[in-house]
Amino acid sequence: MKEKELAARFEQALIDFRFKGKLLPGLATPNNVAALVAQLIESEHRIRYVSRIAERPISPKRLDPKDELFDPLRAAIEHMRAGRVDEAFWLVFLFVHFGKNLKSGYSLLRAIYGAFEDKFIWTWEKYSTEPADFSLWFHDRLPQMDRARNRLKFGNHRKYESIYKIEQVFESYLSWVGPERSHLERLGKAIKEVGDDPKRLFDNLYNSMYSDVFRFGRTAAFDYLTMLGKLGLARIEAPSAYIEKATGPARGVRLLFGGDPTCNIPAKNLDGLAIELGAALGVGMQIIEDSLCNWQKSPGEFTPFRG
Repeated sequence: MKEKELAARFEQALIDFRFKGKLLPGLATPNNVAALVAQLIESEHRIRYVSRIAERPISPKRLDPKDELFDPLRAAIEHMRAGRVDEAFWLVFLFVHFGKNLKSGYSLLRAIYGAFEDKFIWTWEKYSTEPADFSLWFHDRLPQMDRARNRLKFGNHRKYESIYKIEQVFESYLSWVGPERSHLERLGKAIKEVGDDPKRLFDNLYNSMYSDVFRFGRTAAFDYLTMLGKLGLARIEAPSAYIEKATGPARGVRLLFGGDPTCNIPAKNLDGLAIELGAALGVGMQIIEDSLCNWQKSPGEFTPFRG
């Protein structure tokens, strides 16, 4: 669907949507409607971006963390194509945990995955079979990396994370994957517990990751699992946006349905409202979560998300 047609569809759906028989309070002005529609479209573009890069040839430089052209998502796609599924999962995890900094890009991810100035890479096979060796290496190189902190930075969504917590995060992720060190085995375990329905499977993995992976809160667990789905690494789909535990998206739902980002809509009702909105717009929960989070920051004027 062309962008103008998509915008018209979203705008009409928002205008037609009724909350308690009335127009959505957060859309009281045409500017608010236009800004939310623009955020919905931008969220749609970000999701389509992954499928677009998956259709193109990928340079070997994209797989090499020693190279400035390294790209963890393109690397994950290429590893998946080559049957190196665990490495693909690992790279998605690293991508979500470290993020991409607006100024320094993937510098921190490259420094850890690419073993900083050493001549090897902390692949999944190497890390998962030698976590104690990683700990020794990490503490040995930490002073050098600490001195380079001005260029080794987390992305915007992970800006409150600390380089000193990396070891614990990795260890908890390894424990979450399980003693077989196989991501497919981990998926298989979840399927045995809840079946292979994509939404129930997502929910099972989300809840276990939220509780078991250190420093992986709602946003990181949601982003990791939705990325696995987009890449085709797992047949999963978010059943909700898990907004009850969110900050920005929760403010977005409250602003949209209550006219104020601090209004007293009970937290337990937020997900239900987001699901209703997604159904009305014909979009998945990732678009709802992403667009509302960004819209509430500037509800009367479209401000593109960068970082």
